[in-house]
Amino acid sequence: MDYKKTFIELAIKKNALQFGNFKLKSERISPYFFNSGVFSDGESLSIISNLFIELIKEKKIKFTNVFGPAYKGISLASALSAFLASNHKEETYFIYDRKDQKLHGERGDIVGTFQDGNTIIIDDVITAGTAMKNTLIKLEKYNLNINSLLVLLDRQEKGSEDLSASDEIKKNFNIDVYSLISISDIIDFVTNTKEFEKFKSSIIEYKEKYGS
Repeated sequence: MDYKKTFIELAIKKNALQFGNFKLKSERISPYFFNSGVFSDGESLSIISNLFIELIKEKKIKFTNVFGPAYKGISLASALSAFLASNHKEETYFIYDRKDQKLHGERGDIVGTFQDGNTIIIDDVITAGTAMKNTLIKLEKYNLNINSLLVLLDRQEKGSEDLSASDEIKKNFNIDVYSLISISDIIDFVTNTKEFEKFKSSIIEYKEKYGS
């Protein structure tokens, strides 16, 4: 799966993926940090879109709508939809949500219109899965056939149950979760890269402590 190595190398080059000691919002001390916000240039978004397409083809995912949760998912989903149209002549419909209801103009908490057919969700990271569960609950009123969630990174950490957050989403919402990379892929990468091999043990320890 060349897209895994390609994405990790891009993430390191752009400083989206860093190694060291980082205090997370959860108060956990993580040996690695991921920030997709640095993918703010056209070249990076084009590369990521192409890698998502490789993943989509590998998993044989069929869809009409591409939904991007606010905020990080918006650029990823819009870039993918545009890339499919310009490079593969495939028409999809791009929709995203607002954090807050808009009470004037077109109003509502959704921008765009869902069409008949499957919907995929594109986002950056899944950790505990709380934000994604809230998104899925918000979308329930639209009666969508959401068949897949695609993320850049699955941290493979436990959700509210003794399962990974991605397994919880599969169990509770019947949605398949796929990622370009996971913490397991990061471990494989640092194991075979002399420059980063020194971080292997701390990442494995973190995964054993917080992983499913």
